[in-house]
Amino acid sequence: MNRHAKFDQGYEVAQEGDKRIVSFNGAGISWAGYVIFPLVWLGFSVFFFHPSWMLKLLPVVVILASLAVIYPMFQRQSFTLAPGAIIKGSTEYDLARVSEVVIDNPMDKAVSVAGAPGLIVGGTGILGASTAAAGVVAGAATNAMVEANLAISRSQAKRRYRVRIRYGSRIVTLARNLTEDRAVSIFNLLTSR
Repeated sequence: MNRHAKFDQGYEVAQEGDKRIVSFNGAGISWAGYVIFPLVWLGFSVFFFHPSWMLKLLPVVVILASLAVIYPMFQRQSFTLAPGAIIKGSTEYDLARVSEVVIDNPMDKAVSVAGAPGLIVGGTGILGASTAAAGVVAGAATNAMVEANLAISRSQAKRRYRVRIRYGSRIVTLARNLTEDRAVSIFNLLTSR
């Protein structure tokens, strides 16, 4: 017996008279966010035990600030397709004046890393050996941080697609924080009219 595939457009459409309200969720944070944010919160939690009341507030401020950054990534978004117009927020954009629909990704920029030439570190005696070891460890740590940063950036870029319209000389964002598939789906909805 075959199982039916689930059909997901990436958005929901609610008909309201002659208008269609298109709503969808943001793609959220990448895997790195699920690792980094708890570690940062855990690191700042030690200040709860500090005698200074000012430093006890620091973890609360950090947690609230990071939640303010994370929330819009999951936030439910919507825009309205009306006859002859697109409505985003409280602003109506005349379809006749929309010259193009664009999918872009602000984080998907070409990143190049230039490696430093090979570093040869050596020393004699206890002081020289410890200096050499510190140099090798510092070089390895720097390379590891560069590679981790590139991996995190690539992971975040997968969830930062936007669907935008060009309205005269302005670019108006209709949808943000999307995966590529959901952005293409919304793009197809807008261009199939």
